[in-house]
Formats: sequence, C-alpha cells, structure tokens
Amino acid sequence: MAAGLMGCAKEILDPGKETPQNEGVPMTFDVSVLETKAAKTAWADGDKIYVFFNGLGTKYLVLERSSGSWTNTSGGGTLIDADFSALGTKKLTAVHFPVAVDVTFADSKFSFTSDGKPVYNYYLFEKDKDYTVDGTTVNATLSMNKPENMVQIHVAGIQGDVSDYTFGCSKIKPVACESVGTDGAVTESVLQAGARLSGVADADGGIFAGRLTSPGAAADYTFTVASDANIYTLTRTDKTLTAGKMYNFPSLSTTGGTNWAVQNASDLYVDLGITVDDKKIYWAKYNLGATTETDYGDYFAWGEVTGYNEGKTNFANNWSYYYFGNSPFSKYTGSDYTTLETEDDAAYAALGGKFRMPTKAEIEALLALSKEWVSNYNGSGIHGYKFTGNGNTIFLPAAGYRDGTGLTDAGSYGSYWSSSLYAGRPDSAWYGYFYSGSVSWGIVSRYYGFSVRPVSE
Repeated sequence: MAAGLMGCAKEILDPGKETPQNEGVPMTFDVSVLETKAAKTAWADGDKIYVFFNGLGTKYLVLERSSGSWTNTSGGGTLIDADFSALGTKKLTAVHFPVAVDVTFADSKFSFTSDGKPVYNYYLFEKDKDYTVDGTTVNATLSMNKPENMVQIHVAGIQGDVSDYTFGCSKIKPVACESVGTDGAVTESVLQAGARLSGVADADGGIFAGRLTSPGAAADYTFTVASDANIYTLTRTDKTLTAGKMYNFPSLSTTGGTNWAVQNASDLYVDLGITVDDKKIYWAKYNLGATTETDYGDYFAWGEVTGYNEGKTNFANNWSYYYFGNSPFSKYTGSDYTTLETEDDAAYAALGGKFRMPTKAEIEALLALSKEWVSNYNGSGIHGYKFTGNGNTIFLPAAGYRDGTGLTDAGSYGSYWSSSLYAGRPDSAWYGYFYSGSVSWGIVSRYYGFSVRPVSE
C-alpha cells in the first residue's frame, strides 16, 4: 500500500455568477483548497461546500462547482438582505461532503443526512475561520481540512459498483459530520471501530474513510471488502498507517492470489430448512472468528463489534468496559431500538453482505430442530450440540463464556447471542444456551462475552 499525493486547487469565485432569481449576495471568495475531496482527486462539477456564518441563524451559503469554477446560492433563506456588518463575530464554518446531503435546521444547528443517515465516510471542513465585510461583499479564504486522524482507503476497479461493497477494519472508526451549530461548533457522529463503511466512487475505484484508532503506531491490520457474493480479505503485519493519507489497495480479484484472499459467501453457510417471518435463513458453518466447526471462535459483548481476540480484554460485570455504558445506556435504551443496528452487529462487521446475528425468533427456530449432544465431535475432543434440518447439519461447540474472571465453562456450556434486546429490561438481551441434555433461551446482562453464530438471509 502506497500513500497517494495530495491534490491542490485554487479558484476565484465569480461574483457575477448568481441564480436567475438573484438569490445570494454578491460575495467574493478566494477559495484555496489544500486537500481536495480525496487525495489525487480534483474538485469536480457538482461538488458543494456549505458555508455557515456564526450568528446568522438559518441562512447559509452554498458554493457549487460548475464548469471549472464556483457559483454561489443562498440556503435557509435569502442572503440578499443579510446584515453581515451587524454581526459581532466575523467567523464561519464550511463543510464539504462526498455525496449529496439534505440540510435541515433545528435547535440552533444545521444537520446533514443522506438517505436519512449521516455520511459515514470522509468530510472536509473549516471552522472558526475569519472573514471580512467590505460593503456588500464578504471575503474569505477557505482551507478545507480532514478531521483529526482520518485515513482514506482507495480500492481500485469498483467505481461502477461501489454501492455493492462495504469495507471493514477493526482499527478504523466510521465518522460523520452530524451538525454545525449557529455558533460554528462541529458535532461528529462516531461509530465503533470495526463497523462497516460504505464507499464513494471516484474516477478509478471506491473510497472508504474513517478514523484510525492508533495513528502512527505499527500494528497488524486485517481489511475486508464484502459484497453479497464474496468476502475479500487483505492482511498487513506490523504496518503503520498515517492520518491524513490515502492508501491505494489493489483491485479485487475473485481468484485471490497474493493480494486478496477471497471467500464465496455461499460456502460459509448451510440450509437447515428454516424460514422465519417469510425469510429463508441460512446458518453459518462456524462461530464468528472460527475457521473450523470445532473452533470456539471469538467472544463478544452484546452490541459490540470488537471481540476478545481483537482486543476486548475485559467483560467485567460492573459495566465499566461496556461500549454503550449503563444507567443510562447511550443506545438500546428500551425506547430507541429493539434489534441491533447493522453498525453494532458483530457478524455484519466481520462478514458484510447479508450476514448478521440471528434474532431471538431465529435462535428459537434453530433450537427446535432435531438435535443431539455430542462428546468428542468427529474425534476432535470438543463437546457441543449438533443440529439437523433439511438433511444438513451444523455443530455448535460448547465454547463457554467470558466474564470478569476470564473464560468459564468451556467444554460443558454454550451461550450464543441473538440480536434482540429484552425490551422489558434493556440491560439484558436474548440468547440461546445449552449444556448436556438441555437447550433453551433466556435473557442475560449485555456485558457478558458470548459466542456468535451468524446467519444469512
């Protein structure tokens, strides 16, 4: 992986380019862009920069790239009669997004969404920037910057189908610019490290971006790019990623080879003949984090996408190490969501595509199949339950669980998370469990480290 070069563009905004309705005061901007919308990618027609003037209320300026130069229009109300000279603080905040966004105003802040959600990819911004007023002309110089510790990953050859792929890495957090206040404050929305990212197409590939958890530090990285059909994996050992850089990855290859290891998604699951809520449900052959039927795999707290093998070191029962806190929870409070969102689903984070954690109803359907406790499964020395349906079988090892004391009951007890919250007591979620001679389901505190067996629709 090689770092790309940063682009540079400098344009003078033509004050005479206004809309036919004469929206927008004739503002002159000397726009100096030190970092383009992506490394090695120049500004393109249709790109927009949203400029918010501290204290101006609902009104803002939209700069749009057109035919190689910038035009300007008003947003949130006409700027033609705005009294800039009366503003005590002459500062602005500017934001650029890689996709079209909807801008809404409420509670003294502008919020940004695309298809109803924040844009968890890259954004560029300038905040607390001074500007001057000369009569009816507002002058400013914008130097758009990347957020702190952001990195961009460029995957070649998928620009036409970038919406079909997601990207994941346990050491990269998806970040969105959620809002800008009338005081210029920028508020971010940050997901868990490892939550999957959608990409943005450029001229020769797709761009995925997020915040490094350990910028400038050598670490082992596993990157996955997934579609419904395939999961591509690229590993780098003792690699140092630097914030602000773009790293160029090779084109995806269905034959794998020296760059990407590739798995066909259909090779990872079996058909047990289970249908729930009119959806055909396929069960994965292995536990999440495992490579064979008898591997225990990884252990996850409910709603966390980083497992024990990826650095989650403590599952203490005092909630101190739980991602969503407690009393109150930051998410899954009992009044917001009753099923894990994809960004908090460990199976989706690892595998992408149509893989996810099973719901309570889907675990119940599995446990209702023909089943038997097996000791020394296929001579492996591993105990667990074998489930049979539609002429096919899967084996769930008795992998035990992790709590504040470490690994407990491995070999005699199996505990597998569902994606379903127990709405009556939001500190708990549904899970399936078994031991020799018994299988059932119940609720338990969310901080425990349990196994995950993915499903695919």
